[in-house]
Amino acid sequence: MPTPPTRQSSFLQKMEELNDGRSLLANMGGFLCVLGMLGAANYICKIGLHIELYSVLLILIAGVACYFFVPFLVVWLWRGRV
Repeated sequence: MPTPPTRQSSFLQKMEELNDGRSLLANMGGFLCVLGMLGAANYICKIGLHIELYSVLLILIAGVACYFFVPFLVVWLWRGRV
């Protein structure tokens, strides 16, 4: 007789969906790519438009870091694996 599947919490399921099976290196690579694009956008705005985006960039970088690393860490700590 097959065993019924164990039910996992919706929070953990959502974290696994957000992480999408990415490893730590994949998350770091994605974070560095987005960080480079934000830096290029800041440079273009500073040179071309004479606008300083420092305060906005801090919020965006914090949000991007949370997107890439919080789901990975939650799944890793909860399950012991990714």
